[in-house]
Amino acid sequence: MYDLKNHTEIVVQHALDTYLRNNTLSCSCERCQADIMALALNRLPARYYVSTRGEIMTQFTSQALPDQTRVMADVVLAAQQVSANPSHPLDQS
Repeated sequence: MYDLKNHTEIVVQHALDTYLRNNTLSCSCERCQADIMALALNRLPARYYVSTRGEIMTQFTSQALPDQTRVMADVVLAAQQVSANPSHPLDQS
């Protein structure tokens, strides 16, 4: 069985970590972070790979500035949506 990975998920996680270091949300619990990831990933194209060569090729093609900008924009939009409407009461995070 091959180990199937989605490069976009890794990039979105990195962008979310960067965003959270520099911004304060009403809640940044694991549930809210997962909701942000899900919203952002649903807006972005998946980039799956199964081999080291595939990983290198995927990383190379995703280094273009528009892709990085789009990822951060989708993370920011998702974070704003989740912050405005968390999927749990704020006192139960």
